[in-house]
Amino acid sequence: MNPKTLTTLEFDKVLARLARHTSFSAGRALALALLPSTDYAEVVDRQRITAEARRLLEMQPNLSLGGAHDVRPQVQKAALAGVLEPSELLDIQSTLSLAASLRNTIHRLGIQGLPLLSALAEGLADLSPLAAEISRCINPRSELVDTASPMLSEFRRQTRIAHDRLTAKLQHILSSQKGRQAAQEPIVTLRDGRYVIPITAEMRGHLQGIVHDVSSSGATVFLEPLEAVELGNAWRELQLEEQREVERILRALSDRVGQAAAEIETTVQTIAELDLALAKAKLGEALACNELPYLSDDQPWLAHGPAELRLVNARHPLLTGKVVPISIWVGDSYSIVLITGPNTGGKTVALKTVGLLTLMAQAGLPIPADLGSRIPVFGAVHADIGDEQSIEQSLSTFSSHVGNIIHILSEAKRNTLVLLDELGAGTDPSEGTALAQAILQHLLDVEATTVATTHHGQLKLFAHTTPGIVNASVEFDLETLAPTYRLSIGLPGQSNALAIADRLGMPADVLQRAREHIAPDRQELESLLAEIQRERQQAADAARAEQIARREAEAIRAGLAEKLIAVDAEHDRTIEKTRLEMERELQQTRASLRTAAKEIARAEREAAAAAAKEALEAARQKVEAVEERVEKVKRKRRRRRKGPLPPIAVGDRLWLRDLSQPAEALGPPDEHGELAVRLGAFHGKINVKEIESVDKAEEVPTVATSLPPSEPPPPELEVRGMTIDEALPLIDQHLDAAFRAGLPQVRIVHGRGTGTLRRAIRDALSEHPLVKSISTPPLKEGGEGVTLVEVAR
Repeated sequence: MNPKTLTTLEFDKVLARLARHTSFSAGRALALALLPSTDYAEVVDRQRITAEARRLLEMQPNLSLGGAHDVRPQVQKAALAGVLEPSELLDIQSTLSLAASLRNTIHRLGIQGLPLLSALAEGLADLSPLAAEISRCINPRSELVDTASPMLSEFRRQTRIAHDRLTAKLQHILSSQKGRQAAQEPIVTLRDGRYVIPITAEMRGHLQGIVHDVSSSGATVFLEPLEAVELGNAWRELQLEEQREVERILRALSDRVGQAAAEIETTVQTIAELDLALAKAKLGEALACNELPYLSDDQPWLAHGPAELRLVNARHPLLTGKVVPISIWVGDSYSIVLITGPNTGGKTVALKTVGLLTLMAQAGLPIPADLGSRIPVFGAVHADIGDEQSIEQSLSTFSSHVGNIIHILSEAKRNTLVLLDELGAGTDPSEGTALAQAILQHLLDVEATTVATTHHGQLKLFAHTTPGIVNASVEFDLETLAPTYRLSIGLPGQSNALAIADRLGMPADVLQRAREHIAPDRQELESLLAEIQRERQQAADAARAEQIARREAEAIRAGLAEKLIAVDAEHDRTIEKTRLEMERELQQTRASLRTAAKEIARAEREAAAAAAKEALEAARQKVEAVEERVEKVKRKRRRRRKGPLPPIAVGDRLWLRDLSQPAEALGPPDEHGELAVRLGAFHGKINVKEIESVDKAEEVPTVATSLPPSEPPPPELEVRGMTIDEALPLIDQHLDAAFRAGLPQVRIVHGRGTGTLRRAIRDALSEHPLVKSISTPPLKEGGEGVTLVEVAR
């Protein structure tokens, strides 16, 4: 791309606007150095990266590159064994931390369609340990912290102690009689890093010490007392030790930065490229470039090789306020568009819009144009626009234009975009027209895509009669004497000089004489153009009316369609409402059935519980009667056996001293009076002297108690999905049946869930009279979803 063309089309101003959207100096430098590419694949990749950046900002609106710094000079210094300042190390830490965060963000979102940005983010080195070490040693105020090293912490602790001793000593001197007499003021100050006391010059001899400074008037002497010199020396030495340790730490950190110099420089370059991509996306948002399919992988609005250039409602990116868009197409059936029309009508703006949007597209920037636009990737763009008169080089406007055009003609060829403003101007009209025709014919022969502007009427005829060239014009409103800035392809423009003069009040006789000087064929041509313009305007009005009628018909059809959709929707809603009501009734019926089933089960449980209670009560009464009979027998035996004990045999009941329960004799006593007994589950030996009385085995009544027989229930009870109120009665009924059937253990399956049902069941079981113990089985047998119940015997 010719640098002069870039300046002529104001591409540098677009780059300046782009640079304002960057976040740090390296990104800004890339933005200002951006150039259009002539390689189709590279242009497509650039536009894809810009599109991915726009998608990234949509997914992460608060994404920022704040904290990035161009630390490459500092890194190079560290690589050359230089020692970096704390602030420079903090800039490196901030940049590395941002790189790590940016890498994680892009990789996390990359699966959502950011392949090029994800590949670019691979250049962000993971130097988190280095960043963490810098953060550990240096605080946000660019100061080394005490914990940067054990030695630094110790030196600073000793320095503070030495400082306190020194200041305490100086305060002691100031408070002494000699100090109060000599000191001008009771203060301590610093001179050349030493603490001194300001004393009056005439009292110099009253206090021994070292003079470090004298006031400008000579009336005050700044003296370090001899008593404090050693303490000051110790404090100063510790300060120097601290400074050496600080330098050692900074050097160590700088060495680590130098070792990672290549990775850090690559990281900074990658952040700059990401910054540029995000700046392009932000520029697109600022220019409202939302229509073209930027997110498509193949970027269909970019054409490869020679192809038609088509811009639909294109806006010049540097214009502000209400911008009138233009639509232009060239390169299909014709390769040259010749724009004519009055001055200030927008011809030059149209020319610059075509050229500047082409450069922006090939630089990877979004363009402000609507869907349907298509831009070929040109091998070169040449422009000759504006007045380039040069007094220093003795060049007139015409000479300057000719010089530029000579260069353009030597470079122009197929797949080249040529933009020529005011072609043939600045010289004799007839010669200028002839030269312009020759130039256009040459560009037509080499098949260069060309857009040119002119005021020469003969060129309009030339364009009309030459295949491959088409007329175009910028419209002008004769009623308001103002340009509309709209571009019309296929119709040459009018100068409208006489019409404007007439409108502004030029005398009629002057206008008549002017018309007499115009050749008849020229007048006929202007009249024909005016008639064509009127007919075209009428056709445009008719087309607009037809379009309005079509829109109204579409609106009516859309309204009818909406009504039909509404009817269908109402029908669907009615069906859905009926279905929901039927489902509601079905659910209510099911709920009623469940309630009835619960009532029946509750009644059955209550009946079973009542029967069990009656059986237990009968058994209890029977046991009490037997116990009372046994007690009577015991009392009778005790009263009857007040003498010697009868012979003891196996099975006899032995009543022992201080025990309320009898023991069972397991054999007769031996020669020492010892005999084996069983007391409950315990076996042992006792002496006959501990026996109070003996109940012979044949005299002890035997009582058998039993509960009503019952069908054994299943060993597992399933209560998953039930409420607490539903589950607890079922468990109570199941335990009752298990107890009566003699089951040793029951499994209650309640599931894990939220744990509410499990806790309620286990709380109830822990207090149940028929439960001996509860436990949780191993995980493979149900774990916390099952409770094992050991039933009381």
